[in-house]
Amino acid sequence: MPTTTLAGLLSSSSIRVNPDPPSPSTPIADSISTIHAFLSKWDPHTSLSSGFLTAASHLHSYLLHLSTSSANSSHRELVRTNSLLQSAMRRLDQELKHNLLAITDAQSTADQISTVRAIVETMLSTGYGEECITTYQSIRRSAVTSQLKQLGFDISTNLSRKLFKVSWEALDHQTKLWIDAASRAVCRVFYSERQLSDSIFGASPEPIRDSVFASVVGDIATTFFSFPETVSMRARNSPERLFSILDMHEKITNLIPDIEVLFGCEPAAMVLSKVTSAITNLIDAARMSLNEFEKAVRKAKPHSSPGGGILSLSRYVMNYLVCLFDYEASLHMILGSMPQELNTSSFDIQISDDWYGSPVSVRIAWLIHVLLQKLESMAESYRDVALSYLFLVNNLQYVVKKVKSSSLKDSLGEEWVVAQEKKVRRYMEGHVRSAWANVSAALPVKEEEHVERVREFEMLFQKALKERENWVIVDERMREEVRQLVEGMVVPAYRGWYQVYRRTTEVRFTPEFIRSRILVLYEDPESPSGLNSSSSSSVSGSGSNSSNSAKLLCRLGCYMPQEGDLSVRHQEELNETQKGELLLQCHSRDDVAQQGEVSLRLQIEDVDSSVSE
Repeated sequence: MPTTTLAGLLSSSSIRVNPDPPSPSTPIADSISTIHAFLSKWDPHTSLSSGFLTAASHLHSYLLHLSTSSANSSHRELVRTNSLLQSAMRRLDQELKHNLLAITDAQSTADQISTVRAIVETMLSTGYGEECITTYQSIRRSAVTSQLKQLGFDISTNLSRKLFKVSWEALDHQTKLWIDAASRAVCRVFYSERQLSDSIFGASPEPIRDSVFASVVGDIATTFFSFPETVSMRARNSPERLFSILDMHEKITNLIPDIEVLFGCEPAAMVLSKVTSAITNLIDAARMSLNEFEKAVRKAKPHSSPGGGILSLSRYVMNYLVCLFDYEASLHMILGSMPQELNTSSFDIQISDDWYGSPVSVRIAWLIHVLLQKLESMAESYRDVALSYLFLVNNLQYVVKKVKSSSLKDSLGEEWVVAQEKKVRRYMEGHVRSAWANVSAALPVKEEEHVERVREFEMLFQKALKERENWVIVDERMREEVRQLVEGMVVPAYRGWYQVYRRTTEVRFTPEFIRSRILVLYEDPESPSGLNSSSSSSVSGSGSNSSNSAKLLCRLGCYMPQEGDLSVRHQEELNETQKGELLLQCHSRDDVAQQGEVSLRLQIEDVDSSVSE
């Protein structure tokens, strides 16, 4: 509140309290002497009496009377009376400070509030309003600042000019403190201060009460709400700060009704203006951070994961998105008015106008789509086509599991999940076909070739075991299904050949050995009993898994030979089949690491360490 405006209000005659005029039967000089004697005997260490306040009011009334008198003696009495009144006001000002320091908030004792209110009304009525407001403002501003500091927000260290110079680590810490303090600052500190000023200045008109409140907390509240605005300006190009931005946006928007009640008066308009500006900047920063996040995914350095396992980028993005969806309400406000310039025609499913359809759902689906495109591009870094497929299997399966185990499933919908699961299935089929069909096809077709071809089979089989011993299939169910498919492609055909030629040809491996090696290859790397626990299962069994595997083998271009059936597909046919197997879209591989990307990944990837996959 500008001082000139408050001064103008204080000088208005409408707020003055005019005491009863002195009795005509009592000389003015005698009355002054009586009041002087009363003031001289007053002890500031004792409780303030109403008689002292009444004497001060009468003194002011006498002063006004003398100022209009034309008597020659009036000038001398006027000077004396004015000096006495100033002395009385100095003592009242000291008493005001003493009592204000004893008040914590509007919940202080009624006697404390009443005493301060009586002092304030006396000082206002005797023309010392500015002095009264200055003292009140000084004491209460200090009290409010102290209360905010106790909440963790130090005004002196959170000025905008200082925040642009502190380190990110320090700013992150201060942001957390602000978020924790915001609700209590508005609903406890500022609200209590409003109650206190209304109680103490209750006899004054509403404009005075509004102006006093604004003069105490206006600048402080403006600095407090400048904090999220300053942080948003620094963090708008930093995806790892998006969650802090959303936390502040959520906090401040939830407090809007209380803020409007407290600062809706004209003298406090600057606070509302700052809050509006802060929200606007937070929205802009959130949008820019989302765009930067997408760019970071697109520009992530292409690299492969050992054994085709889950890429750190996949964990980073999916954990980021799962955490992001917790802010759905804020994101809806942020993205609702934002043009969705997305090429949704490239999605795996067609998005209709009523598709689960909030802007948040569309944006999440788009960011996952960007990740999947990046994974397909990264798959090309593998020289082995089978390993490339395995990489896609592991990473897309991880994406699907993260969606299904989180609230993202409700957002993206069952149709999206089904579409991605079908894609995982196709990748898995491609992996099995690329990895093992050539081994199966090495078995002899013609009797005169059986010696050379069986040696070739043995060589290819051993080579496959050696090359793939460090390959990873993360999902246990899928690992078992791949094992059954591989066993179905290799073991029955080998068993049929073995039973015919084992007596006439030197054979190194028995069908049981072939099967046991496949079991070991696909056992759970963390389970020491994988071979034993899996040895009882067989693709040639009569269960539903066997039936499903047989159907899938036919889809793979293979079939399960019956005992004694030596016919298999020729290698030339396999080569033709493999042509065009892996048609992956190629994207830019600019080796540009966004600032903070690594730290963001380390922070967000930790989510997986505490959540069972």
